[in-house]
Formats: sequence, structure tokens, C-alpha cells
Amino acid sequence: MTRAGTVPVGRRFLFADRRRATLTVLGVAASLLLVLVLAGIFAGAIERVTSYIRTSPAEVFVSQGGVRTMHMSASALPADTSDTLTGIPGVAWAAPIGFTSGSISGPTGRQLSYLIGYDADTGRGGPTALVAGRAPGLGEAVLDEQAADRLGVELGETFTALGTPVRAVGLSTGGSSITNTTVFVDAAQFARIRDDRVSYVLVAVEPGTDPDAVADRVRDETPGVTVQTREQFARSEARVVTDMSADLLRLMSVIGLLIALAVIALGLMTATLDRLRDFAVLKALGARTGRLAGVVAMQAFLAVTLGAALATGAALVLSWALPQVVPAVQISVTTSAVAQTAVSALVVGLVAALWPLRRISALDPASAFREAR
Repeated sequence: MTRAGTVPVGRRFLFADRRRATLTVLGVAASLLLVLVLAGIFAGAIERVTSYIRTSPAEVFVSQGGVRTMHMSASALPADTSDTLTGIPGVAWAAPIGFTSGSISGPTGRQLSYLIGYDADTGRGGPTALVAGRAPGLGEAVLDEQAADRLGVELGETFTALGTPVRAVGLSTGGSSITNTTVFVDAAQFARIRDDRVSYVLVAVEPGTDPDAVADRVRDETPGVTVQTREQFARSEARVVTDMSADLLRLMSVIGLLIALAVIALGLMTATLDRLRDFAVLKALGARTGRLAGVVAMQAFLAVTLGAALATGAALVLSWALPQVVPAVQISVTTSAVAQTAVSALVVGLVAALWPLRRISALDPASAFREAR
């Protein structure tokens, strides 16, 4: 709201020429949308990579000493580790899984995949939910629905997992990203494909028990292993993926941000310079330089705020629509990304809009009454 008797000059200047104002706001929105989409694609990829961990009913994860991730890691534990953990106070159950990576192939392609072997009878360590079919037995597997579509594999059909033919008897969801997918097999089938190793042990805590306290007990009772809560394990997994993609992500983000900020700076600076004659009128009427700066700042604030709102709305629409077309690509629009992008745009927009201020402060008020050449 404005004080009684004042005029919202900044807003009126911005919308005096509605076509120009629309183009300015749309330019800001398009620039910010580029930044939000780039950040959202990476955030979505991280969510997909950590989906198995985040959706697991287990609150504590045990791995080989020094191994803190599943991605690009190899872990091996003694076969009786889960039996040892089951006797620890606060542990509801402990489920061993086998884990390895390789390629899977179907009629229409090949894809990198994580292969997880679990006890299909209990379902612990397997897919969070099946969208079709049933749990696997010997010679069978559960395939992510997006990978099945990409590879041309239907339920009941055979595909190759790490060189071994298996029949798809179930479809899971949420296990595919841009780079890889996830296949689940029974522990006995995993032993046939790879070996009978125990890679990780998933631990569920008893209701009302603190996972951190149980993790400490597990650490004390089984020295030489790495023990992490679900949150710690997911953060470790996200960190290693981020580190692997850091250079590419940084390059994409910097290029996108520079393009966005350049467009915003140019648009808002032009908006200020196009109003020099109007500023001369204000100065002739007694407005001080500080008042003129406030008018300029208000124009920049309104343009960036409206542009950020449009960009956020468009990014949210894309985050819903794009996976319908390209299921492996997920855009995650986070509050922190929106806030950081909007603040960066506002700072640059204010600097660019206020840059001609020295020229405005030096305006001769009489120029407001001269004929434009």
C-alpha cells in the first residue's frame, strides 16, 4: 500500500506502455524459467537416484566399512550379519540384500541398471510397491515400468539382466532416472547371476525407538561396518552423484544464469533509459534523486517479482507435463531454488535499473519542456 496522498509512480511507469511492460516481464520470466528448469532437472535426478533409500521401510542401513553409498560402490558383508543385527535391542528386523550394477537389454534397447537381490517371500529390501504383476521367483525379475517401456518389455516377456535371461513378472515405479534404472530379483536368482554376497543390510527399528540410538547400538555391536540412518545414507548418495556431476552442473548453471541475468539487466536498464524524459518531469516538479531512485527500484522490483511468479508457475507446469512425455526426466522445483533464483535476479535487476541513475541525477529539469528531437 502507498501512503495517503502519494502516487505509485514506479508501477505507473512500468505499465504506462503495457506492451513494453508485458515484454519486459515475459523476458524476465523466460530467463528465470531457464535457470529453474536446469536446477529442477538436476534436483529431480537426485531424487530418482535416492528413491530406493528414501522410500525404504528400513531406518538404518549397514554396509562394508568405509562404504557410504550404493552408487558406484561395492560392499560386501559377512553372511551372518543380519542374524547378528536381529538380536540388538530396538531392531525389529534386518534384511540382507545383494547389490551390483550392469546393463539390461530388451527388444528395443539397452540400459545401465542396478540389480538388487532380496528375499521375495518377505518383500523386505524389494520394490516399495508394484504397479503390476507380482514378486519374482527363480528366473524372474521385477522391472521398473519406465525401463520396461523404453526397452520394449511386456509382462511375461524375457529380457537380459547382466547377461542372464530373466522373465519380467512385475513392474515397479520410481526407480528410473536419465542414466539408469533398477531391477529386483529374488536372492537365489541374484546368486545365480552374480554371487551369494550380502552387500547391505537394511534395518527396521521397533515402533517408538529412535533410529539414531539403534544406529549407535549397531555400530557398537558390529565393529568394522558403516552404519547410517536413512537420512544420512540418502545424503551420502546424493553427495556422490552431485560430486560426479559437479563440473557439468556448474557449467550449465553458470551459462543459464548468465544468460538470464544478461536479459534481465538489459531489459530493466532499457526500461529506465526509455523514461529519462519522464524522470526529468519529476525532477522539474521537485523530486529528489533519492525519490527517482525509489521509482526505478520499484519498476525493477515489480518486473522481477512478476517474472519470477510466472517462471515458477511455468516450471511447476513443466514438472508435471514433461514426465508425461519423457518419463525418465523429472523436474523438481524446490522452494530454495526459486528463492535463490529470484533474489539473484532482483539484485542484478536493481543494479542494472539503477545504473543510469547518475545520468538521471544530472538531468536538467528544463529538458522536460524541450521538444524531442
